[in-house]
Amino acid sequence: MADSRTVATLRSQWLGQRLRELREASNITLADAAEYLGVRGTSTMSRYETGIIPLRWTDVDALLTMYGVGSQSQRSELIDLAKEAWRKGWWDEYQDVVGGKRYLDAFWLEGRARHIQTFNLGFIHGLLETPGYMNAIFRDDSSLDEAGAERATELRLSRQRILDSGQAKITAVISELTLHQRIGSPQIMREQLEHLLTLGRRDNISIRVLGYDATVYRALAGAFTLFDLGEPFTQVAYVENLAGCLYVESPAVDRYLRAYDDIERAALTPSESATVIKRACEGWK
Repeated sequence: MADSRTVATLRSQWLGQRLRELREASNITLADAAEYLGVRGTSTMSRYETGIIPLRWTDVDALLTMYGVGSQSQRSELIDLAKEAWRKGWWDEYQDVVGGKRYLDAFWLEGRARHIQTFNLGFIHGLLETPGYMNAIFRDDSSLDEAGAERATELRLSRQRILDSGQAKITAVISELTLHQRIGSPQIMREQLEHLLTLGRRDNISIRVLGYDATVYRALAGAFTLFDLGEPFTQVAYVENLAGCLYVESPAVDRYLRAYDDIERAALTPSESATVIKRACEGWK
């Protein structure tokens, strides 16, 4: 039987949801499924299906047989997801500097996504930041001591390895205000904007600027990130603020998809954006 975990991950939630749908489609009760697995009562099965307790892949395999799932591809997808739910990521050791386990799902999404779309107001997205820029942010965070700021910087730099792997396409829309919002020293800002220009020349990275005169008011609602993991996963919107973080899935994620389409249509082209970034960079000299 699985050990209890206090925080349900997206992986265990997705797995539980899929298994619940299969169980209900087969007209099998929670009690029957619990008896089949040899667990105590329906409360444990309910916690499996809500993702509070992740199922071991052997139990998933058994349930799929009970539910009459014969498709080998479908079985493999769910068994692989069960293994993912138990697998620790390199980011788990940084839980102390990100505010809790709930934030760690975002790093798993970054590592699995085939397309990441970001929109930012005020700050450059973490995947695109220079060490100096991110360190200035963390050193201004009163919840982090010097060692914590260094670890947070280390974590963010480690996340950026996906840029070099080329596994994901990155589309980043940045408000023009962000280019003029001082973070750290003028030198840090100059290096950061030069870094954006360098990244924008990569085949898998597109950097767009949303100009001051853009009239897409949904952008004023704040920053968010979209993750497209491909089948069998749903697209996910990630929103973070001082109160915590939120993962938005289907059907509510459609609002974020439409908002991003509006923002991207209003943004400058990559070439026009590079010109604006260069001009802003010169202003930091």
